[in-house]
Amino acid sequence: MSFIILIIAGLIVPLFYKKHITVGKIITAVAFAISAVFIYMGNDLSHYFAYFASDESTRLMEYVVLLTLVAVSVSLTGFERPMLAQMLFLGGLSLAILETNNMFVFIVLFEAIAIISYVLAANIRNYYNAEGAIKTFIAGAVAGGVILLGFAIFSVITPNYDYATMDVKSKYALVSAAIMLAGIFYKLTVVPMHGWASDAYAQINHAVASILSGLIKSVVLVAVFKAFYPFFKSFPSVSVVIFSFFAIVTMTLANFMALWQKRVSKVLAYSSIAHSGYALVPFAAVASKFAYSGVLYYAIAYTFMQTSVFMILNGLRKDLGIKYIEDLKGLGKKSKVYAFFFTVQLFSLAGIPLLAGFLSKAVAFYAGIDAGLWPLVLVALLNSALAVAYYAWLVKFIYFDEPQDDKTSQIPVGALIGQAILLAGTIYFGIVAGQIIQTSLL
Repeated sequence: MSFIILIIAGLIVPLFYKKHITVGKIITAVAFAISAVFIYMGNDLSHYFAYFASDESTRLMEYVVLLTLVAVSVSLTGFERPMLAQMLFLGGLSLAILETNNMFVFIVLFEAIAIISYVLAANIRNYYNAEGAIKTFIAGAVAGGVILLGFAIFSVITPNYDYATMDVKSKYALVSAAIMLAGIFYKLTVVPMHGWASDAYAQINHAVASILSGLIKSVVLVAVFKAFYPFFKSFPSVSVVIFSFFAIVTMTLANFMALWQKRVSKVLAYSSIAHSGYALVPFAAVASKFAYSGVLYYAIAYTFMQTSVFMILNGLRKDLGIKYIEDLKGLGKKSKVYAFFFTVQLFSLAGIPLLAGFLSKAVAFYAGIDAGLWPLVLVALLNSALAVAYYAWLVKFIYFDEPQDDKTSQIPVGALIGQAILLAGTIYFGIVAGQIIQTSLL
């Protein structure tokens, strides 16, 4: 029922947002709220179709998705208003891919979400946005082709597509899974499939980047673990080698690249890629009962943090023309509210205690320790320490340098509400970990 409500709302809201964006925002927020109520009541897609199933951990991630979409929706203004309908469709597809227990349905929904990503990226205002949109489309098209190749091979092998009963034990199944994951790594921005993201996230509209780099990546992260967990269980040693290698390469390269960037959006783009590396640690730790807990916690925390920082940058770009790190000088005096939200979320991305970023890394890395992957966890900890350098550098410009001009900015009411929602999520999941761990133990 939640899926149907969001799709219908997505068809209705364009009738209102052109002349009455406030009405469009209200319809969007109400649709998300009603969907959350139906999820709470247990009225999910499994009631209507055999290819879906839901549990407490899935519902928790669905609440996070809906809450994040509400936060972004109320923050939108001006030419971004078409995103209201696009996010309603995205919300419905996200709920479906999180609930599915069928590989065929997973592939279909994955490609549908990719199409929504292209539509979102097509919110173009200048050639810079256009270049980012083209890179997003080309990378997505390549990824889609690779995934379909792997799925075609897998279709020859398996008698059915249900996660619990599909054939995952043959070497051909392993090859097909590896090919599909190679395509999925594009969406997760895993090195060396990251090149498009380091440019596209910085070039497309920052509100769109907040969805692509934050929410969509997190949804895919959880859905991929659920879909490919049978493969990981069947080939644990291969999983350890593959995911450990890509985790180390991704986090290390991205963190070093972030140190040399001059654009704020570029720093955040490489930060996003580095976090993909951290998120692969529990994938490598598939032997641990905390593996899924690590994936789920990281996805939840990352959704709030990454969505927030790009939405803040979107507001700062429009109000103060901030593009480069130098432009952040004196932001603490020019816009105290923006500076506060930005700083807290940067601290969370850095892994400062009492914020979601810290506990998510703690759970993800603990899964690695529980699986005996001490070298991998050590590299991840060293990378986390390295990342503090560029986050602290941004904070230094915000609070310890003098403004370069007299411009000031007051955060709009909608953006204030949206950032308050995202901050509440960051703080709540930085304190409360038990609910996630208890509902997601393997």
